[in-house]
Amino acid sequence: MDINEIRARIAPDRFARLLGIEVLEASRERAVTGVPLEERYINAHGSAHGGLIFSLADMAFAALVVANGLTCVNAQTSISYIRAGRTGPLRAESRMINAGRKLVTCEVRVLDADGELLALATVTGYVMTPRPAA
Repeated sequence: MDINEIRARIAPDRFARLLGIEVLEASRERAVTGVPLEERYINAHGSAHGGLIFSLADMAFAALVVANGLTCVNAQTSISYIRAGRTGPLRAESRMINAGRKLVTCEVRVLDADGELLALATVTGYVMTPRPAA
């Protein structure tokens, strides 16, 4: 599946569109999403809102599973916020940790424009479609 097909599969996600999250790269091994750090995303402490960071990570997970030919829903996410995001754009990089018959697990790193780690997430998704043949 090429990047344009992956973007087309994710395009119906209205919340990602509202936030301006884009799929920058996607392959079976890795997916990268990005979002500009606009004034409307800044929290009361002057940094990127945690909900934006979480959503960016969630979409990196979505792009990766779509690139692997799967349809999944997020079953569980554990996210650790490491430092405040003050320089944009932000990006999230996902990689597959495990792909089972019913569950997939991905690691997602959210970075600022300087490449500093802002958050680390582990996302587990429930597979809703059969896995493609290898």
